[in-house]
Amino acid sequence: MHVLICDDDKYVRKMLEKILSQNKCVKKLYTASDGLEAVKTIGNNPIDVALLDIDMPNLDGLEAAKIMKKTASNMEFVFITGYMEYAIDSFCVHPYDYILKPIDVERLEEVIKELYDKVNNNVPVEKKQMKKYRVQKGSHIALIPLEDILYFEKSNREVLLNTRDEAYHISKTLLEVENDLPDNDMFVRTHKSFIVNMDKIKKINVVGNRSFQITFLHSNKEAVLSRHKYDEVIKHLSIY
Repeated sequence: MHVLICDDDKYVRKMLEKILSQNKCVKKLYTASDGLEAVKTIGNNPIDVALLDIDMPNLDGLEAAKIMKKTASNMEFVFITGYMEYAIDSFCVHPYDYILKPIDVERLEEVIKELYDKVNNNVPVEKKQMKKYRVQKGSHIALIPLEDILYFEKSNREVLLNTRDEAYHISKTLLEVENDLPDNDMFVRTHKSFIVNMDKIKKINVVGNRSFQITFLHSNKEAVLSRHKYDEVIKHLSIY
């Protein structure tokens, strides 16, 4: 696998070069000190994977990736950055992954191995099991462990992710959130406006002919269960 390392910090470049030169998945390495050099390099060489810093002079990694994607559509991108908020911007070029500085070597090598398998076998890598749900909180990203989530609730044009102590706003529809979540019966749609963590249910109370009230362990928060979803939820609770 041919890999391009692009970072304006020569010490980071040297560190990455040293690590990847010892990796059996990497056949050839190229280096660049900014986005302009990276674009020029991929124009003259077959690159499978580009490791790009985002914050660089002349041409930053994100703009470089946009240019490279037009000429090398099969290239995989991994963004390496010291700023969490840049990870959100990088999604517009559909990167395979992003790694935050200081670099976790074990995680880097895991990503390289996954990309090697993908490039050489020409098969999609199995989707990673989600352990945390990512939401933007101001200019930062919050990573919420799935086990901390009580429920998601539709609120006007947004969705609220509710934990025991906080509520996070998500600029998605409830259907989009439902599609994001792992398909393992941990989260179930209980109402047109609610998706609930089955592990966190304490009690289901009858509140009328048409709905039920869900209460949660160690929390005063409540969610709604519709009568149309009652049998499905009870079935999930009995087998989960």
